[in-house]
Amino acid sequence: MYVSMNRLTVPSDYQAHLEKAFSESGERMKNVPGFLEFLFLAPTQGDEYTVFTKWESEQDFLNWTQSEAFKRSHAGSNPNSPVKSELRTYQVKASS
Repeated sequence: MYVSMNRLTVPSDYQAHLEKAFSESGERMKNVPGFLEFLFLAPTQGDEYTVFTKWESEQDFLNWTQSEAFKRSHAGSNPNSPVKSELRTYQVKASS
């Protein structure tokens, strides 16, 4: 199993826009090969959001990031967006 976590630092005046943009992401991901789970985590305080995705394998994640569907889903991204992003990936070594 493989996990990606994208930590997003989002100014308060942009948070509603970001939440709307991610509101249907989990549903859109359901048909992606190897995809297992999507969570969009909003802060109870502060400005850091986390986009969590779980995959059957690292290769499934890489296939998604190189797919036409991924490119389409990110095509409307604002190049001048105030959102700062830090992607981290993990191999799952143990789970319940």
